[in-house]
Amino acid sequence: MMYFQNSYAWVIACILLVVVSGSFEVEKLLVPLLAVLAFTFFNTIYQLPYLQYLLFFSISVASLLGFTENLTGSHAESSNVLLYGLSFYTASMAYLITQNKLNYQSVLSVSNPLLLSTGPIALYFKRISYKSLRQRIEYYVPFIIVGTFMFQIVGSPLTEFFFLIDKRDIVSSLIFAAIFELFVYVNFCGLSLLIYGVFGVLGFRIPLNFRQPFSSSNIIEFWKGWHTSLSQVLKVLFYNPMRKKYSLLSALLVVYVASAMWHGVTFNFLLWGLFHAFFFWLTIKILKQKNSLLPLLLLPIIIVVGRLIFADSNTARLLDKLTFSFDGFGVIDALLTVPSQSLVSLLFGILIVACEFIFKKSKIMQKRNYKFLRTPMSLFILCTLGILFASNVGVDYAVYGQR
Repeated sequence: MMYFQNSYAWVIACILLVVVSGSFEVEKLLVPLLAVLAFTFFNTIYQLPYLQYLLFFSISVASLLGFTENLTGSHAESSNVLLYGLSFYTASMAYLITQNKLNYQSVLSVSNPLLLSTGPIALYFKRISYKSLRQRIEYYVPFIIVGTFMFQIVGSPLTEFFFLIDKRDIVSSLIFAAIFELFVYVNFCGLSLLIYGVFGVLGFRIPLNFRQPFSSSNIIEFWKGWHTSLSQVLKVLFYNPMRKKYSLLSALLVVYVASAMWHGVTFNFLLWGLFHAFFFWLTIKILKQKNSLLPLLLLPIIIVVGRLIFADSNTARLLDKLTFSFDGFGVIDALLTVPSQSLVSLLFGILIVACEFIFKKSKIMQKRNYKFLRTPMSLFILCTLGILFASNVGVDYAVYGQR
């Protein structure tokens, strides 16, 4: 029965992917399936030690050799369809091997093409047998609406601001980093919510990949809500075994360097990993001193500067930016040259993040599952704004859907 259900989900996902992309590339569908099947068979027979780490870092090797692109968030889709979804299904297999859960029943869920398009990592893929179709539609369709609004109405027009990456002064660099952080959030989170809703309607529960990260009071809480499936993989593969033998800082350094290598083997990612490991550790130390204000004040600085480092794989340009030289406020005039739709989308994105943060302690925010955007009134507003501001401004692509 489980094989039939997963087969049904796999076939539906293939159809949806072909319809959305407008092309049929059989390699994207079959290569991941055959690769996962082969590794599952290999692991079942031989059970090699440390295979999970070889799988996890296979994407790092592919990146280092130039077979796949680095995940800076810019549009850089790999042309090698044979490596489609490599980062996601190898991370999923690594996690399942560590948990002793990789088996033939998980092959179709791990290689599901819709999950491989942009995540989340398939930590689990559970049938929702106790909910009727009507119940699933009522609960999960709002996730699809919210995700579509975030990705299409807010995210795509923000790509018009990408010219700012070439500017190196402190004001321009920080403004770009803040806008780019917002873009990555609404793009990646939007697609994650959309896919979460689609699978929910089909009768399957997958990881909710974002949990209102901006409803946080410090960087620790932020990371608990950002790309949760990858966070769980990193925790199981690296943090837990490292923490048993080594110091907190050592464990955090390994976790963030591993995360950096998963995104790409470049100087900026190494620096990004070290940066976040240090401030994660520092925040823990400050919180132990019963000081919650300083971590709150550090939060936006860590997020924006971290994104500045993450976004730029041009080492010379990045190092120039990190000198934080001041060159006036001319960037303000440059911002006004973008299409008005992009400015409206920027406002929408800021409002979403502001609501997450300002009302983070209200009852509707407690579960951190975007319920504040899924109320009937919120959905009506989002649908209305979606109709009024639908446009072809900007570029549509998945920031985490490039490999």
